[in-house]
Amino acid sequence: MNAHQGYLRHPTLRGDAIVFVSDDDLWVVATDGGVARRLTAGLSEPSTPCLSPDGKQVAFVGRDEQHPEVYLMSADGGPARRMTWTGPDVIVRGWTPQGQILFVSTCGQPFFRNYRAFTLDPQGGMPQLLPLGQVNHLAFGPGNARVIGRNTADPARWKRYRGGTAGHLWIDARGRGKFRRMTELAGNVTSPMWVGNRVFFLSDFEGVGNLYSCRPDGRDLTRHTDHDDFYARHAQTDGRRIVYQCGAALWLYDPAGDRGGRVDVRLPSHRTQAARKFVTAADHLDTFSPHPQGHSIAVTTRGKLASFPLWEGAVRQHGDDDSGRYRHGQWLDGGTTLVAIADGSGEERVVVESEGRTRTLPWDVGRVIALRAAPRGHLVALSNHRNEVLVGDVATGELAVVDRSDHGRTEDLAWSPDAAWLAYPFWTSTRHSAIKLFDVARRTGKLVTQPEFRDYAPAFDPEGRYLYFLSLRTFDPVYDAVQFELSFPRAARPYLIALQAGGRPPFDPPPKGMKPEPGWPWSMRRSTQTDCWMTSPANARRKTPAYRCQDFIALPGANTSVAAPRRDLEL
Repeated sequence: MNAHQGYLRHPTLRGDAIVFVSDDDLWVVATDGGVARRLTAGLSEPSTPCLSPDGKQVAFVGRDEQHPEVYLMSADGGPARRMTWTGPDVIVRGWTPQGQILFVSTCGQPFFRNYRAFTLDPQGGMPQLLPLGQVNHLAFGPGNARVIGRNTADPARWKRYRGGTAGHLWIDARGRGKFRRMTELAGNVTSPMWVGNRVFFLSDFEGVGNLYSCRPDGRDLTRHTDHDDFYARHAQTDGRRIVYQCGAALWLYDPAGDRGGRVDVRLPSHRTQAARKFVTAADHLDTFSPHPQGHSIAVTTRGKLASFPLWEGAVRQHGDDDSGRYRHGQWLDGGTTLVAIADGSGEERVVVESEGRTRTLPWDVGRVIALRAAPRGHLVALSNHRNEVLVGDVATGELAVVDRSDHGRTEDLAWSPDAAWLAYPFWTSTRHSAIKLFDVARRTGKLVTQPEFRDYAPAFDPEGRYLYFLSLRTFDPVYDAVQFELSFPRAARPYLIALQAGGRPPFDPPPKGMKPEPGWPWSMRRSTQTDCWMTSPANARRKTPAYRCQDFIALPGANTSVAAPRRDLEL
């Protein structure tokens, strides 16, 4: 794309003029190419323009008042006039032979993809519904012949779709209201156009969207373009020639001479959308990595890698501006090195920055899902779209695939504080995952949890004594408050694994006995059933049963004390 070439789309053709959309405005250019001229300068974000049969007016979809509606303006430019107040989605599809605006809309329909065809007088008035049922496209031919397209959306939005809602064309060759299926192609079909005695359309049934035509009976299918990199999209005709979008450019095809080519359009635009602007980085935060010494942080946001101190100082951008998108920035080697993923070469690679120098490692890491730098040394752990877990040494350049699952990707990686162990969830089946520990020195791994359902998000404590993780394994159903159905609102809970023998879990301290403070007028004795009882001199014969001693907390008062369970205070 050169400096004068923008993203050109939704072309329409009439005579020697082509109207198209670029930079959220309408433009006009000669069919021979040249410098384009802007027609609109509003906030409407126009789309699907269609020139009138005489080429003097252009109907399009605008959004000046938020939701899409049909607008009409002079082909020479000027103010646009709103023509519809339908509310739901609307798309301009052309003009009828009688000079009325043709559009499709979902108004009055319960489903957002169920379009119907309407006509509208350019002088104003109410839209008139055509009795054609579901219609996405409508093309008029000789002798009142018509071709309608159903489910004929843009194939480039769902490439090579072959399902039951793929587009197809129906034809009423004699204009009597009797339609029959015209095409039987295994792929998307869209944009029907009648030129002479043939029906032209776009389809990707051969792999890439191209321009085709056939006779009204569906025979003599012919391919007219040979695009293999980008789809041909948004085709329109003036009855003699066809204009369409391919990639970011406009293309013109002449069926009479069976020739076509790209239209050289020079766009004198300020390219506002591509101009430099300031954005809030926090709104686009990808990953962050605190410095091991705690004085700064590294972040990746909007494809850039940067670091900055936590209290004072400037933001420093790392890497090359032209090296593509940065992801998964991490501190390495005690905070002296930054490691990240960059795709400037066309493939994702590990990029290392140390002492102001940047180098790219030639590792085949696939499409990286997660990256975690070891707290010590030069090791990094990665997981990719191939369901692999990899460990690489940035200093030596060695990379090894340490594990691979046949059922799912690993999205969580955790290093032990001494960098001797790597923990990650491992998919044992398509529905079950368990926590796995990998011994870096011995190059062996072992499951440390049973695959009850799903274990994920492992994390070591700072001293390496415990391994925490989340798990979906507590299934205590409760009744929903709105619908009389059982649900599992709190299935995910934290768990831990003690990594050292003889240790006590951190959340289960040893029980403490309840010893009354001096001067308290209370006496306490313990029954053989290990229940706690409390008595007072005023009511020595009354016994107050309570929970077990280890569930108690003592609440001192001025002249009294109570024992209450930790989970529920009962005075």
